[in-house]
Amino acid sequence: MLPPAHSPLDPLYRRVQFLKALLWVLLFVALVLGVINQLIEGNQLLAVVHYLCLAIAVGFLVWLYWHPPAAQFIAWLTTLVIAAVLIAYTMMAAGQHYALYWLTIFPPIAYFLLGRTWGFSLSVMVIGGILIYIAQVYDGWKAAPFTMRAFGNIIIATAALIVILRHIEKTRAEAFQYLEQHSERLEYIAVTDPLTGLNNRGKLDQALSRALRRAKYEKLGCCVILLDIDHFKRVNDDFGHQTGDRILIELAQLLRSNLRATDIVGRWGGEEFLIVLPASDRQQGKMLAEKIRNTVATFVFVNDIHITISSGVACYQTDDSEQTLMRRADQALYAAKAQGRNRTITDLELDPTTDERAAH
Repeated sequence: MLPPAHSPLDPLYRRVQFLKALLWVLLFVALVLGVINQLIEGNQLLAVVHYLCLAIAVGFLVWLYWHPPAAQFIAWLTTLVIAAVLIAYTMMAAGQHYALYWLTIFPPIAYFLLGRTWGFSLSVMVIGGILIYIAQVYDGWKAAPFTMRAFGNIIIATAALIVILRHIEKTRAEAFQYLEQHSERLEYIAVTDPLTGLNNRGKLDQALSRALRRAKYEKLGCCVILLDIDHFKRVNDDFGHQTGDRILIELAQLLRSNLRATDIVGRWGGEEFLIVLPASDRQQGKMLAEKIRNTVATFVFVNDIHITISSGVACYQTDDSEQTLMRRADQALYAAKAQGRNRTITDLELDPTTDERAAH
């Protein structure tokens, strides 16, 4: 069971998991080597060192489970204990049994438990110190034949190294997975209207830009529908803003259910919504706008409220930009408002003298 103070969102979570795994590895290896040295090799002093490591590993595990906030301190103690054991083992082995092979496990342990700066520093100090010591005393060491003891050292040290590296790689993979999921969540938040769950204005701008590029270079056409709830201020004044928000959410659901898979809908601002229709002509745009208008007019919203919408439809013309296309959609919407609301107007139906501010 994980220490309750740490969860996958906690920065120390993975370090604590690695520390626990390392202590279990240390416990098992110390037990095996202690038994081998005591019963097979007859090296009682080395057996005592291994049994001492076993006791320390058990103590640190108990401490970690009962007091998780001490994880960083335990990590330091564990790293220092391993460093001390490696130094002592190197001196006691005197070049025999391929004892130096055990040094390979120290850098990954130090880096993961203590971080890049301290991991590097301690690795250099421990391994550098051992190498300096060896340079001073190796003339007095005997030749080291390849024995079963040496072979066993290599097997056990390699197994420990594989377990440690496997856990580090698993931790790295989990970290990348978490970052990917977090990134996807942030991306969703960045392009989504928090109230309705539809695309926000930034995402709509991107969709409109892509649709216009296709219309220009692939001659596929493009339309937009800009729609607005009629007398929405009156709804907020009469029923409250919470009811108004609920109506916006229900309208968003209605819009989703009446669009094609290729259509993009989002909240343009306030009670205005924009629908981008790639590869569509004016007739298709007006038919869809009318379908949505009729659906909304017959739908019963929260608290048995009925609302209507007005829509402006504009379609791509040669050399249109996002600004010119949206300007005509805006003018068509305000023309629909000026003509009594609850209606759809296309950009072809506009009076050239229409002033959108007067219509508003």
